[in-house]
Amino acid sequence: MTPSSSEDSMKITHAEAIALNIPFYAEHVTRAMQRASTHDERVWVVRLETDNGLVGWADNHGQPSVDGLVGQNPASLINRDDIGFGAQVACLDLVGQDNGVPVHELLGVKLRDRCPISWWDIDMPPQDWVAEAEESLKRGYTTFKMKARPWRDIIAQTDAVAKVFPADYKFDVDFNGFLLNQAKAEITLQKLDENPNVGMYESPFYLHTDVDGARILRERVRKPIVEHYQDQYLRNDCCDGFVIGGGATDTRRTATLAAAHNKPFWLQLVGAGLTTTYAAHLGSVLSHAQLPYITCHELWEDDLLQEPIEVRDGYMPVPDAPGLGVSVDEEAIAKYRVDPAEPTPTQHYMAQKRILRVYWPGAGKAREWEFTAEPHYQQAFYAGNIPGFEQGVDLEVIEDDNSAAFQKRHEALLAQGR
Repeated sequence: MTPSSSEDSMKITHAEAIALNIPFYAEHVTRAMQRASTHDERVWVVRLETDNGLVGWADNHGQPSVDGLVGQNPASLINRDDIGFGAQVACLDLVGQDNGVPVHELLGVKLRDRCPISWWDIDMPPQDWVAEAEESLKRGYTTFKMKARPWRDIIAQTDAVAKVFPADYKFDVDFNGFLLNQAKAEITLQKLDENPNVGMYESPFYLHTDVDGARILRERVRKPIVEHYQDQYLRNDCCDGFVIGGGATDTRRTATLAAAHNKPFWLQLVGAGLTTTYAAHLGSVLSHAQLPYITCHELWEDDLLQEPIEVRDGYMPVPDAPGLGVSVDEEAIAKYRVDPAEPTPTQHYMAQKRILRVYWPGAGKAREWEFTAEPHYQQAFYAGNIPGFEQGVDLEVIEDDNSAAFQKRHEALLAQGR
C-alpha cells in the first residue's frame, strides 16, 4: 500500500525519545547479563504525535534520534532507513493508524498469520540454562537461541538441558565466531550433531574469513549453519540460512535476495514488545522469514504492552488492527522512565571490581586464567591465546570482598592488561 503524501496530510508535531531502565525478569538473568558484554536494562521508547491527534510508538535498543522529524509527513519517512529504526517503526505505526490498515499492509502482502519466535540467552552455567528453558516452555516457546562461549563447556551445557526436555524442543547455538576456524568448528559441531535437541549453528567461525572452509564445514556437519547476511555467502553457497535485521527497506531487499536463492532466515531485531510486534508484521510479508525470530524481549520484566505477546507452540500472532495493532502500557513507561544520563544497573555493576577466572582440569592439574572484565578474556579467546571450548571449562566470578589479597591480585591483573 502507498499512503497519501500530499501537503494536507498529517504532520508530526512532537517527537521524543524516552529513556527507560527495565530490570531483567530473574536474578540469574541479571547476573549473567550484567557480567556479559551485551545489551543491558536500557530500553528507549520513541513517541511521535501528529496534528490529527494520533500517537505513534516504537521501542529501540540503543539511543534513537528524533531530530528533524517535527513538521514531516510520516508517510514520506516510512521507507527511510536513515532516520533510524525507532523513528521508522513509529512512523509506520502512525501511517497505519491514519489509513486504517495494519503495518504489514504497508510493508507487503501478508503470507502468514503467525510468525516463529525464539527464546534467547547469553552464556550461563548449565543449571541456569535449564531454568531458562523451563521458563520458555511455560511461555509457549519451542526454540532457544544459546550463546556458546569458549569459557563454557557447550557439550555439558546442551546435554544438561536436553536431559529434561523433549526432542522437538530445539537449541540454536550461536558461537559468534569463537570456534575460530573450520577444523575446530568441525570437531565441535560434529559432537553437537549427536544431540537431537540441537537445531542450528550460527557463526561457528566468521565465514567471510574462510569461505572455502565454510563450504567444507557445511558438507561435514548434519545440521544447518546460518550467518549474518552478506552477498558473498549467496555467491559461494557456504551456509544454509541467514540472520537479517536493520531498517525496513534494506531488510526487504536482503530478504528478496535470500528468497531468490531459497535461503530461510530469521529476523533479529532487539527490543521490547513494540519491536517484537513490528517483527511479526515484517516477517509476515517475507516468504523466507521462516526461522525463529530473535528480539530478546522476554529478558526484561515488562514488554511495555497492555496485553503481553502470546507465544503458542513457538509462534506469535500477527496483529491486524491499524498501525502496530497493540496498546502501549503508558503506566509502565512512566514507571521505568529515567533521565537519559542516569546509569543503568549494569553500568553500576561494571563500575565495581571483580576477578573472572576461566578454569578447567587439564594436564593433571587445574588450568586457570584470570581477568578483570569480560572484554579482556573475549579478546584472548578470539586471538587464540587460550584454548576454547575445552571439556570441563567454566567461568568463576569473584566479587570484590574488600580484602587486601583481592586488591593486590586485581591490581596485578590490571597491570598486565587483563
